[in-house]
Amino acid sequence: MKPILALTLLVLSGCQNVPSETVLPGDDSAPEILLGHVPGGLPADFYDRARDATGEAVRAYITLTDDITASGAVDPERLRPLVAPDWWPVEKEGLAYFGDQGLRTLGTSEVSRLLVQSARFTTEDTIEVGVIACVDTTPVLVLPSDSADPPESLWEWHPHYEDFEGEPSQWAQIEAFLESPDVSWGSPEAVVFWFEGPTMASLLLTSSEPWWGVYSCV
Repeated sequence: MKPILALTLLVLSGCQNVPSETVLPGDDSAPEILLGHVPGGLPADFYDRARDATGEAVRAYITLTDDITASGAVDPERLRPLVAPDWWPVEKEGLAYFGDQGLRTLGTSEVSRLLVQSARFTTEDTIEVGVIACVDTTPVLVLPSDSADPPESLWEWHPHYEDFEGEPSQWAQIEAFLESPDVSWGSPEAVVFWFEGPTMASLLLTSSEPWWGVYSCV
């Protein structure tokens, strides 16, 4: 699968201060939030607000990209209000892949285990928040835009987590569909998102990339 996140990679730079003992996605003992070290006085609820605001922003972004790619990315501009101007060309290029290759998606991605990596006020008096989130696209299927929907039995099986227990005739249908060109499943990924804005309520996505840490979201 070539989800939008896999097509919008950018090496992050700048200050990212995190505790020396870090718990990463995939560890059962991971807390809901990791607090970056931020010198100076901050409101008592700053990190809670950062977690809530970025959680909403990540889910809004994922929901909308699912919706846009489901239509073959015919209207990518719908995503623009959620993305910072400097990052928009990268997002636009990623979405254009679906249109250029004649692809669409079926299914809905899921977001979990959102961890705040860093949260601070910048020298420009904006708020910057970096988070690691588990984005599970295993329920999402990529297929040609002109392809018929898969057989219903396909949704009862997924190669990432279970064996098929249906009838042989159903499995034959599934195999035939999955062997079609350009058909693929999604997978669970840990993703780093960075947001910035003048307020918690107006954070825009400034970059995203897969998290290359030791633990995964599987």
